[in-house]
Amino acid sequence: MSPSPSGPLHIGHILTILPNFLYTQKYGGKFYIRIEDTNPETVYKPAYEMLKKESKWICKNQVEFIIQSERLELYYAYAEKLINKKAVYVCTCSQEQFKEYISKKTDCPCRKLDKKEQLIRWQKMLSNEKNSYKDGDAVLRFKSGMKLKNPAMRDFPLARINTHSHPLQKNKYKLWPLMNLAVTVDDIELKMTHIIRGKDHKDNAKRQKMIYKALNLEKKFPWTGFIGMMHFKDLEFSSRKMRADIESKKYKSWDDPRLPTVA
Repeated sequence: MSPSPSGPLHIGHILTILPNFLYTQKYGGKFYIRIEDTNPETVYKPAYEMLKKESKWICKNQVEFIIQSERLELYYAYAEKLINKKAVYVCTCSQEQFKEYISKKTDCPCRKLDKKEQLIRWQKMLSNEKNSYKDGDAVLRFKSGMKLKNPAMRDFPLARINTHSHPLQKNKYKLWPLMNLAVTVDDIELKMTHIIRGKDHKDNAKRQKMIYKALNLEKKFPWTGFIGMMHFKDLEFSSRKMRADIESKKYKSWDDPRLPTVA
């Protein structure tokens, strides 16, 4: 289960937490809550403790936590493995240029650069020196293929530069992994065997399987089950909107009974 620390847990989180937790209870597994905080500007610092407290309550204290912003060096190491395997590349094209390549199903010129140049570019993504890349200058992309039927699957991004200050890491890092890199690395390192997730993540599961394959770990890819989407009428699930409504006194706090929160 992978909540973002933008607010506390709500009904939607429960619907994903419980099948995973009950599965590990039945088969003697280990249940993890992964706090996905690699998008600095969306992090609400009090949410870290909220997520831990509420998850422990739901799961009878039988849960382990990992915080992605504490694992950045690990993600960097895997990114370098992928560069060395020629499975990824650093793209400096603008978003508009890359969209054009996607629509025409043609390779980006950055894709063809050799490994030495890719490693130089990677260091420029990591570095804070004068000639290093800044926000929007470069993206690490996976070589999934530019002729795939689904445009969203074509050479999808794995990491980008974001210089917003992070509530925990402050300005220590500027290079942040995107979901598919961080989740894949976590699943490999934690020896994940089974995952139950929303069906809106079906394409992400395919992307993550491609990364496993590039690392010669395809046989270790976790069994993945999917939960159908549920729609609730007249309930606000956006943490940002709920927080604004609390601040404007529309609701008294996160535990207001009119909100769909665990609190």
